[in-house]
Amino acid sequence: MSKLPLIWKQPVAWGDMDAFGHVNNVQYLRYFETARVKYFEDLMTGEKGKGPVQPVVASLTADYKAPVTYPDTLEVKLGVTEMGNSSLKMRAEMHSAKGYLAVVAHCSIVMFDFVKKRPARISDELRQFIEELEAKAKE
Repeated sequence: MSKLPLIWKQPVAWGDMDAFGHVNNVQYLRYFETARVKYFEDLMTGEKGKGPVQPVVASLTADYKAPVTYPDTLEVKLGVTEMGNSSLKMRAEMHSAKGYLAVVAHCSIVMFDFVKKRPARISDELRQFIEELEAKAKE
């Protein structure tokens, strides 16, 4: 199991299930989105989160390991696995409270300047915050 810094408890709602009686595949991507937004909210507080440069999703994949059914709570663990000049890669693991790994998701994020309409460099400040957060998780 990876040591990922953000841990988010995600209750499974009855309405998250599909006609096959388990959580719908799209719902896991919403859980990942919720955790990812929380991760960046924690890092980009105050003025840092209000500028024209913001994180956007470039790609997203999910590997479904086992079905989840209501009632359950998923522990969503999330972290950055790689950082480039303007992009980063994230990994999420979703573990059922019933004791098994349900989903592993990967996401590529690009910092995007919405004024200039192009990718932007990850700021030194944001890079430092991410590196510190990731280092704490590995302790």
